[in-house]
Amino acid sequence: MTSPVYGYLLFTLAAFFVIGFVRLFIQKVNLHSLRWLFGAFACWPLYMTDEWLRLTNATQWAPIYGLSEVFAVVAITCCYRAIKPMLIATPSARKRLWWPVAVTGVLQLSILFISSQDKQAWFAASPVGEPLYLWPAYLPSLLTSFSVLLIGILITEHIQHYHRYLPLQAVDTKPLKVPRLAAVMGSVVGIAFVSILLVTAVMFGFLKVPFWESFHHLMLGASLVLVLFSLTFVRSTLPSPIDYAQLDHGKASPYEISSMMSKAERYVATSKAFKKPFLTLQSFCEGAQLEPTLFAIALQVNERKTFQRFIFHYRLEYVKNELLPADTSLASRANVMGIESEKFLSDYLGKYFSQNAT
Repeated sequence: MTSPVYGYLLFTLAAFFVIGFVRLFIQKVNLHSLRWLFGAFACWPLYMTDEWLRLTNATQWAPIYGLSEVFAVVAITCCYRAIKPMLIATPSARKRLWWPVAVTGVLQLSILFISSQDKQAWFAASPVGEPLYLWPAYLPSLLTSFSVLLIGILITEHIQHYHRYLPLQAVDTKPLKVPRLAAVMGSVVGIAFVSILLVTAVMFGFLKVPFWESFHHLMLGASLVLVLFSLTFVRSTLPSPIDYAQLDHGKASPYEISSMMSKAERYVATSKAFKKPFLTLQSFCEGAQLEPTLFAIALQVNERKTFQRFIFHYRLEYVKNELLPADTSLASRANVMGIESEKFLSDYLGKYFSQNAT
């Protein structure tokens, strides 16, 4: 594919990549994950090597053509390692996470079975059909798309898990959510799935698309650039201190639950913790000398269910007993919106306590 549109798309992606790389230095975001972001950024131009060779018609480099697929898997894996500390306070290091990289890297070496003369012809048009003979041409692309799909799903699940349990660890949750990052990862999953369908259809001859390799590289390349660019923006997340495995089992005796709830209630009454803006489970438990996961288990057993609702209860009592009698305009708005409204509490009281922090 050597059309002007192809060159335009390739240079547009390169421009976004350069802008994102510059932003990484300027914004100084995700400093705790900087090495993983650098690794991901370094992999993108390497992954696009085949397309640069095709664009410049550098057939003398045909022997290395097809050996760059694994860099897309390395890039998305580095993104996973950069995103996870944003969501979990003590992320575990999984060696299995690198299995897709190892498998893709080893199997892409099968492209060396194809002669350089045959690969030079692919600069003009990629192969179509003949899966038994040309499987080294198709297998690395399939594995790359599948690996990006798999790791993209893992990242998306972590973000969904983070959003699901956010009320357990924070009161004012809206500034802590990352919906745009979730949307970006959802698009990566969708694009990887489409790429799998494309390569499979071409491999078995269902589609006669002579430039499917370029489509495959541009689709995954664009999705990776989108993720990298997205990660250069500053985000206020709250890495969770909760042990989710222990939380799911929810094992705590009635005495432990009663003791923790009594201790938490005494701490709220003496410290007026509900007045603190952006109060989190971690800071509350440090002050009350409670273990975050055990307290979260106690809250789930309790009728208030989450840390957010636990603090909302005290904020609501404060509104009824202190603010409403002193502010008639607030009382009228509360009657219209409903004094029990969580929207009223989160929006108004969040601003109120931020402006009147004590």
